[in-house]
Amino acid sequence: MKSYRIILSCLLCLGCGNTIDLKEKGAALKIKAQESTQLRKGFNAKFRLNYPSLEYLQAGIFGAEAYFRAEDDLETAFLETQWLGIFKTKNNWYLNPVKPAIETVFDGIVDQDEQDTANWSGKVMTTSKHCVFTLRKGNLHPKKLKVFYASNTSPRFHDDKSVLLPGDTLHFQVGNIHYCLFAKGKALYNEGSPENQGFGNYALYLQTDDPHQAQQVQLLRSVDPQYEYGPNRLECLFVGLIDADDIPDFIISSNYEQRILYLSSEAKEQRIVEPVYVEPMTGGC
Repeated sequence: MKSYRIILSCLLCLGCGNTIDLKEKGAALKIKAQESTQLRKGFNAKFRLNYPSLEYLQAGIFGAEAYFRAEDDLETAFLETQWLGIFKTKNNWYLNPVKPAIETVFDGIVDQDEQDTANWSGKVMTTSKHCVFTLRKGNLHPKKLKVFYASNTSPRFHDDKSVLLPGDTLHFQVGNIHYCLFAKGKALYNEGSPENQGFGNYALYLQTDDPHQAQQVQLLRSVDPQYEYGPNRLECLFVGLIDADDIPDFIISSNYEQRILYLSSEAKEQRIVEPVYVEPMTGGC
């Protein structure tokens, strides 16, 4: 009987030990999950300063020429995905299928000489003549474009690009429906030159008088109180009818000069337009 009690006590001790171990492991996992969440929030706060969250958008918009490295893993996407180009000729804009060409090029930053074939060599994606933007085809179909605004053909805002500073407004009309793209923000004290002016609480909005849509939606915002006009400018690059409806679509640059394509056909909850594709940040110099 005494032996039985001793064995039972040992088993109970072992059970308690296992319970303690499980509790400790559970607490450790909880702490690790919390740390992971905080790390992700910290990363987003530091490197993803604009809305929408670009890391959740599909890569699918580029300029007519894109520079990247082998480790960016874009070559397969360019070769295996169907692409459409936004083309501009003297008298017309149009969407047309385009097949990007990939070429390995000399990189003067990391390659020692022009014969260097190391993995550090850069790659360039190029398209066809007159192609202004390259879009992942998705649900888009080749057709004529109606263009309301394009940065390389319309009056400039503040410099050679279509920078949207707080107080800037861009008006356009589709049929009897009016649209307005405007920026808000607060200028920060600046001792330097105007091109490095900072703006706090920057946000970009789209407004319409269409009674069947939300009257105003936020397209982009910067949570960085020191948002700069200089290197991190936001620009409206293109406004036009890209998809199959009569609601305008947009190509807008983000804080990091990444292009974002907004399509009205993808809009959710009457948001007018929805961000669909983003230009990925690459290792190119």
